Amino acid sequence: MPDAGGRTMTLLERDGLLAQLNARWSQAREGPGQLVFVEGEAGIGKTSVLRAFAASVRTASPLYWGSCEAMATPRPLGALDDIAMDSGGKLAIPSHGGSGERHRLFVAFMDLLAVQPALAVLEDLHWADEATLDLLRYAGRRIARTRSLLIASFRNDELVPSHPLRAVLGDLATAGAPHLAPQPLSLAAVRSLSAGTAIDAAALHEQTAGNPFFVTEVIAASAKAARGVPATVQDAVLARAGRLSPSARAVLDAAAVAGPRAEPWLLYELTAAESGSIDECLATGVLRADGVSFAFRHELARQSVLQAIPPTRAIGLHRLVLQALLANDAAKFAARLVLHAEAAGDLAALRHWAPVAARQAASRGAHRQAAEHWARALAHCDPGAERAALLDASAEDVHMSIGLDESIAVRSEAARLWCEHGRPDNAAVSLARQSLIFLYAARNPDAAAALRAARSLVADQPGSRAARVVQSCAASLCQYERESEEAIALASAVLDQAEREDDKAEMAMCLKTIGRSQIDLARVDEGLATLERALALAQGANENRLASQIFASLGAGCVDAFRLAEAETWLRKGIDFCTERDLDATRLWQTAWLAHALLEQSRWDEAASAAHAVTAAPKATVIARIKALVVLGLLRARRGDPGVWSALDEARDLATGTGPDRFHVARVEATWLEGRDSDAACEAAAHLSLATAARRIDLAAQLALWCRLGGDEATPIPDFCAKHSFALEAAGPWQDAAEAWRALGCPFETARALAQGDEAAQRQALAMLEVLGAWPLVERVRQRLRAAGVRGLPRGMRRSTRQHPASLTDTELAVLELLAAGLRNKEIAVRLHRSARTVEHHLAAIFIKLHVATRAEAVSAAYRLGIVSGKPASA
Repeated sequence: MPDAGGRTMTLLERDGLLAQLNARWSQAREGPGQLVFVEGEAGIGKTSVLRAFAASVRTASPLYWGSCEAMATPRPLGALDDIAMDSGGKLAIPSHGGSGERHRLFVAFMDLLAVQPALAVLEDLHWADEATLDLLRYAGRRIARTRSLLIASFRNDELVPSHPLRAVLGDLATAGAPHLAPQPLSLAAVRSLSAGTAIDAAALHEQTAGNPFFVTEVIAASAKAARGVPATVQDAVLARAGRLSPSARAVLDAAAVAGPRAEPWLLYELTAAESGSIDECLATGVLRADGVSFAFRHELARQSVLQAIPPTRAIGLHRLVLQALLANDAAKFAARLVLHAEAAGDLAALRHWAPVAARQAASRGAHRQAAEHWARALAHCDPGAERAALLDASAEDVHMSIGLDESIAVRSEAARLWCEHGRPDNAAVSLARQSLIFLYAARNPDAAAALRAARSLVADQPGSRAARVVQSCAASLCQYERESEEAIALASAVLDQAEREDDKAEMAMCLKTIGRSQIDLARVDEGLATLERALALAQGANENRLASQIFASLGAGCVDAFRLAEAETWLRKGIDFCTERDLDATRLWQTAWLAHALLEQSRWDEAASAAHAVTAAPKATVIARIKALVVLGLLRARRGDPGVWSALDEARDLATGTGPDRFHVARVEATWLEGRDSDAACEAAAHLSLATAARRIDLAAQLALWCRLGGDEATPIPDFCAKHSFALEAAGPWQDAAEAWRALGCPFETARALAQGDEAAQRQALAMLEVLGAWPLVERVRQRLRAAGVRGLPRGMRRSTRQHPASLTDTELAVLELLAAGLRNKEIAVRLHRSARTVEHHLAAIFIKLHVATRAEAVSAAYRLGIVSGKPASA
């Protein structure tokens, strides 16, 4: 391997790491494929090790190497661009594409790795754009389908808690990928490297902590004249650069400004008369030829040179780069053009290319980078129609990458500017689309207010495009508020126009609203057929995000209709669809509904795991979090576990301003299960009038039941919900209700209905509830039997006296106790007679439920929550 001065040197103290990589490569070639992480601080030698390993592999197998770059706004899928060049045309990367383009690229990348055993490297992922991180997540979940080895490297010292790579590492934690880390050089190694120089090896080792890059740079800077060790790497880099000829230093400055990688044609154009000195830079090792480009040996070196360039010279070089890129297929370099235009102070170029770069980034799923490009354009845009258009264009990317509140603010400013500049139609569109974002944030009154404002702005423009958008959004809002007849009427009118124009995306959107509303009106079969038609249209039009929402409507509709098997089928299909396309927000929304479906089937451990997966996910929308919290609160109430009201109170606080909904019913049931019957009846009665006025079939039936179970036998059951299973249970007889619940596959509800029957039915209910672990209801049934004079009741199943505050299973609790005792995975596996892989799966579930990321955090949380007692084992 070449050292800092271009000399050949031995790779020191890396044999063990190379042996591990070779072992993983041998295993991957035999199948299944593997993912390996290589991590360490800047300059620790990750790239040197990987290049040495790759050199041993590439003689017999394909090598695909993609690097991320330290740009303020990284190139979307820049690493995949590099791999496409390595593939010799087997992987083609277009400069832009539609909403499904990114998924096709990801599939093509996996197909490339599936052809034959290959080595793929994604380097420097701490600089990765959002789309490249999604590629890592996608490939990491599927690499086992190949016989290839995928290596991902990153600087762990740059992963702050909010770094987006951390979320990906968490998502892939259960994949079992090892994390390999090059270790700092020993004093013996530093002595070997500095042999023949006047450098004090011990002092060098102390100052650099054995970091190979720091060590080699300091040695190279001192090669011609022995000096003391420079205080920083920048000193070392600049000292070395200072020994170049003036022409070579000019080349170095140009290369630093050009970016992490400079194409040969670009560097020749920038340096002109000095281009002959490129060879001097290569010969001295300050630059290296990296395939089809020139690059610094280390990004730290480039940054050191870049920061030392005088400002006026830097501006001039950025202008030269900008001109050169503009003259050579400019659209391909949109992201780079933005950065150079900004550095050169060329605001006209910045305003032109930032939107282009933003759209390219968004088309590849890199919404965070898109939002950054939009922000650059907006920072240099005067208030007016142009700014309003940019704000509207940026809103979805802001929503996807930053947050709902920020996206709402963007839409508000856009609407204000449109109104100020005489475009009420565009303002109406901004406000209508803002109303849907308010819904995702569970701010229903604000959604209604935004929609009213939008309608007032297009009141005199019936039939216009803006009026159609407003009406479509109004239909969606009505459906969400369960104003089903109105939703169908509004969406049907828009659907007619969309069908005349053959606008398949709009047709699918309208059918989604209509189908879900039909289910809410108990026209379930009709609604499901409508939604299936919408799904076919959305998928045919390659509208993946809309298709994912329709999957969610199918699953949620079946849950509400208590078609639980169908619901689970649709939701799992939808979750798989979203996972394949990395549509995390919709995946989590469906996961929350899946938790609800599992709860109703009394599959409580599975329901808890699904709900915890949602509450632990940063990308979950507010409404998804509310749904998951309700499931957790209700599950804990039925089991008698602690944490009932913390979950339900958080759901209530998040849903402030919404009408009667599932979380209101959950609070009533939790109150009743605590034995506070009259309180439950009063709260149910307060919400029943609202549910009846809104003609909410499911809610009205449930609230009527809780009124009666709470002791208010005179509560009338509204006619419109009389056929619902909850209404049957409320009205009696109990035999019919129990049979209805049994037919729907709801064991807990079946037992609850039996508990209202005769002694034999109550004994049957008692046995069912003990199997479920529904201890509060078990106690109610026992008290009722004793009050009726029944004696000799069997002891039943012994309930563990230990509470599980985080809904841990018994096995997970045992794993956590052994973890707290200081045991490692293999030791835990031996104690519990499980495999090490099974223990890893249990730990992953524990991490999710305790909201932690490491073993140490899990142990701390266990002691804090009282799950285990005593003092934590010392590290």
